[in-house]
Amino acid sequence: MPENERTVPLGAVTQDENFQVVGFRVGGEDFAFDILEIVGIERLENVLQLPKMPPFIEGVMRIRDEIVALVKLRTRFGLPDVERSQLHRVIVVEIGDDTMGFIVDSVAAVRRIPRSQIEPAPALALTSASRFVKGVIRTEGKMIILLNPYEILFEEETRQLSNAVAQAGHSQAVLS
Repeated sequence: MPENERTVPLGAVTQDENFQVVGFRVGGEDFAFDILEIVGIERLENVLQLPKMPPFIEGVMRIRDEIVALVKLRTRFGLPDVERSQLHRVIVVEIGDDTMGFIVDSVAAVRRIPRSQIEPAPALALTSASRFVKGVIRTEGKMIILLNPYEILFEEETRQLSNAVAQAGHSQAVLS
């Protein structure tokens, strides 16, 4: 290795860097996804219900010529349903070969967060059902839960949803 090059541990490179998150609310709590995990944010409209889906699956909708499954984060988090408002949004994420939408109560803002403000979630608060929590962001006197969208559904649930979306794809005329 030339003298002017040196290896630096990856953690050292990213520890002090800022990154951007998209903040949103579900059930009165603040959450965020890393902006690099998000494909888009859409209005919730023209939803097609799918039969025999788990209660946290709202249905599917067409987003940019693709049929996207919709996950109700309220229900997934064990919170009661509320009446839909104009503030509800769908945060669209690509998970493997699938595109999925997460329904949230409202989208707050895109924020730049120093990585030093992210703390690991308390070990006692984590269960296998909450494995999607990446950490907690402490900022401006409040806490924001940083989520991993790729872990919100279990593998079997993702497979079931993919099959349902594929079947809905054969009925595209309904979503036109």
